[in-house]
Amino acid sequence: MSDPFSNKDYGEYFEALSRRISREESASHHTEPERPVSIQPPAPKKPVPVSAKKRRKTRFRPSALTIFSVAVVFVIVVTVLFASAGNSTTQTDKKKETAASNSDVTAEETKTLISFKETENTKEAPKDNDAESLIVVNSNTSEIVTARNPHKKLYPASTTKVMTILVAAERAQNYEDTFTMTREITDAMYSQEATVAGFSAEEEVTITDLLFGTILSSGGDAALGLAEKIAGSEKAFVALMNQKAEELGLKDTHFTNVTGLYNARHYTTAYDMAVILKSAMEIPICKEALSTYIHQTRKTEQHPEGIKLHATLFDLMYGTEPETATILGGKTGYVNESGYCIASYGENNTTKTEYLVVTMKNSARWPAVHGQIALYKKFAK
Repeated sequence: MSDPFSNKDYGEYFEALSRRISREESASHHTEPERPVSIQPPAPKKPVPVSAKKRRKTRFRPSALTIFSVAVVFVIVVTVLFASAGNSTTQTDKKKETAASNSDVTAEETKTLISFKETENTKEAPKDNDAESLIVVNSNTSEIVTARNPHKKLYPASTTKVMTILVAAERAQNYEDTFTMTREITDAMYSQEATVAGFSAEEEVTITDLLFGTILSSGGDAALGLAEKIAGSEKAFVALMNQKAEELGLKDTHFTNVTGLYNARHYTTAYDMAVILKSAMEIPICKEALSTYIHQTRKTEQHPEGIKLHATLFDLMYGTEPETATILGGKTGYVNESGYCIASYGENNTTKTEYLVVTMKNSARWPAVHGQIALYKKFAK
């Protein structure tokens, strides 16, 4: 038997092995001879055909077209993945922006606007007060105590300046910043015979003094100074006033100037003016200006001792005339077309309940002043 695996002849090897085993058996003391062990050489492996060997060694070699196709597919897949990721990021960003925007809108919508309401306790306005329009509001409860034509559009005259200082105070960066009064302003006020605080051309006036000059002396020069300082011009500042009116939710108010000089398109109502007054009182410097009797402006080259400003409202009364209540501050106004107007605030001396009182188009000065006193005496309880 030969094994083709190693090309060697194993016949002699197996014959010698057989003889050795026989000798060992003869020398043994066993009575029963053991069966000879037959050892078979390992089965020869089948030769592998050459063709099969070649197939195992042959590697796949892709064609140029195949490589190009795979590359194109790869590029498309990567592009789609990046686009999806980009769209996902964009969508996420848009959602965040939308959420933020909605949050801002929600915050704006949920912001409580100042408003007043009539109740079953709202009284009829007294007939001895000849104001064409009036309103008395309990500022603590926002209830209308009494009213007459509160939403009728009328000319506000210089009570306009309450809105002027409200907008200026909100937008001023520093109340001690100064404005150089111009000759254009002073000449315009004198030519129109408008009331003025008395600042001179080229005088450097602080914003604080402009605010007090606008209210106490009803100074048109101070009001125009605020407008130019804050917005660059009266026209631009008036746009801010109308914007503020819109923010306050006022439906029956429109301004064309900062001083209250007559213009057919310059109007408000007793109700809206009460809202404006309450809004101004929420700013400390405005409330101070509205309630101050005398204010001394700072010393300047033109006015070495400053200017002593007097509140027009308190020049007409002390504020204690109602006896059970005190009128704490406010603003007067008059032009021929508006009649006499007063927007004031005060409180009951015992309960400390605050009230807003606005009267518009009284027939004369004293009916306006005495009418305000009578309204506090009767309703500020």
